[in-house]
Amino acid sequence: MWYWYDRLEAWLAVVLLGATSLTLLASSTARAIGQPFAGGAELAQLLFIWTAVLGADITLRHGGQVRIDALAIRLPLPLQRLVTGLCLVLMLGFLALLVRYGFPLALSNWQRPMGVAGLSYGYITLALPVGASLMIVSLLRRVAAKGIVMSLAPDSEIVEKHS
Repeated sequence: MWYWYDRLEAWLAVVLLGATSLTLLASSTARAIGQPFAGGAELAQLLFIWTAVLGADITLRHGGQVRIDALAIRLPLPLQRLVTGLCLVLMLGFLALLVRYGFPLALSNWQRPMGVAGLSYGYITLALPVGASLMIVSLLRRVAAKGIVMSLAPDSEIVEKHS
C-alpha cells in the first residue's frame, strides 16, 4: 500500500510542478501578445504552494529535512535516543497544531476569493493542514521503519552506516 501512496504523491508533485510551469508560460505568453491571462499568477501560486507542500513531505519521508546533529551523534546511544525522541515529539506536536488550527482556517477562508481568478483562498490555506497531516504520517512511518535514533537521518546516511 505505501508503495502506491508514495508513487501517487510523487506523481502528483511532478504534475503540479509541470502545471505551475505551464500556467506561468501561458500567462506570460498571453501578456506578451497583448491578451493577458486573468488569474494566471494566482493559479500558478496555488499550484506552486501545493507542489511545495508535497515536496516537503517527500523530502521528510526520505530524511532530507534540515538537521544539526554535530553534538547529538557524539552522545551515547541512550542519550541520542532521548534527544531524537524529544525532537520527534516537538515536530509531531508542531505538525498537530498546524492540523488542528489549519483546517478551521481553511474553512473560514473558503468564501474569500483569490484575486481575479475567482478561486477560493481556502484552496491555498488548505495546503497547510493537509501537508502537516502528510508529514505526520511520514514521520510515524520513519519511526516505525527505522527506529527513533535513525528516524531523522537521511536515507543515504542509513545505507552508508549499514554497509
